[in-house]
Amino acid sequence: MLAAVRVVLSVDMEGISQLEDPQEIIAFARPYWEAGRRRMTADTVAAAEGLLAGGADEVIVLDNHASGNPQNLLDEELPDGARVETWDVFDLGEHRVDAMLQVGYHARAGVEAFVSHTYVPGLRLRVNGEPVSESHGRAWAAGVPLLGIVGNEQHARTLGSLGEVPYLVVQRTSALHEARPAFDTPEAGLAAIREFAAEGLRTGGAIIGAPEGYLFEADLQVDDEHAVALAEAGWERRGETEFAAERRDWPQARPLLVAAMFGAFAPWMPYFTSFDLCSERAMSAVHDDPLMVRGRARFDEWLHSPTTN
Repeated sequence: MLAAVRVVLSVDMEGISQLEDPQEIIAFARPYWEAGRRRMTADTVAAAEGLLAGGADEVIVLDNHASGNPQNLLDEELPDGARVETWDVFDLGEHRVDAMLQVGYHARAGVEAFVSHTYVPGLRLRVNGEPVSESHGRAWAAGVPLLGIVGNEQHARTLGSLGEVPYLVVQRTSALHEARPAFDTPEAGLAAIREFAAEGLRTGGAIIGAPEGYLFEADLQVDDEHAVALAEAGWERRGETEFAAERRDWPQARPLLVAAMFGAFAPWMPYFTSFDLCSERAMSAVHDDPLMVRGRARFDEWLHSPTTN
C-alpha cells in the first residue's frame, strides 16, 4: 500500500458517469444546473470516500472543469477529510501531495468521443509527436504517482504513453454529442468508483515520468493579437495553425499551455465572461439573451463538427 497522507482528486466533468446531455457541462445552459453539477459532485464524493477508505488522511479536490461557473462542485456534500482547493497542478510540489486520482476525464482532441477536446475547443497538443490529453498534462505537472483515471471509454483506448495507468470506464460514447453510462444504475457506477479509488491507493497506481528535452507542438487557429501572445510565451510559428517549442522539462510548458489555451479559447470568451453565471438564478436572468442563445447554438454546432475539436 502507498503510504499516502494527502491525495489530490483532480475532477473534470465531461467523463462523469451519469452524464448524457452535453449541455450539462456549461453554466449558460439549464441542464448544467438541473443535473450536471449534481452528477459531477456524486462521482467526486464516491471517489473521495474510496480514497479515505483506502487509507488517505486527506483528500484535496481540484475542480479542473471550466464551465463558466468557477465552482462546479457542491463542496458541502464532500465527506469529512475531503475539501476543495484551487491549487494549480504545477504547484502541487509546494503542498506535500503524495498521489493523484483523475475522475470525470474525457478523450483528447481528434478522438471521436463524447465532447472530446484538449483543455479547450480547437486546440491539439503533441509532445515528441505523441498526441496528448489533459490526463497527460496534469499527471506530468503533479509529479506524483497517478492512482488511476475514471472516465470515458474512448479516453482509455487512446491514452498512448499513459496506457499502463489503471482505468475505470464509467461512460461510453454514442456520438460526439451523446454518451451513455457504462453501469446499469447510478448506484452501481458510484460503487465502482468508490472501490476503484480505494484499490488505487492500496496498490499505489503508476509512476508517471514527465518528458525531458522534448518538442512541444500545438495546432490552433489564432488571430494576429493572439499569435503575438503565443510568440511572447515562447511558441515559434511553423505554419498557418502550427506552433512549436523545445523545452527542457515539463514545468517549462506552463506558460506555453496558458498562451495556447487562451488563444484557442478566444472565440468562446464572450459567452463565458459577459454575464454572471455563478448561480442558477443569475443564469436564468440572462438565459434568453441573444448572446447566450448564440453561445448554446455555437456549442451545439461544435459538437456536431468532430473535425473542429
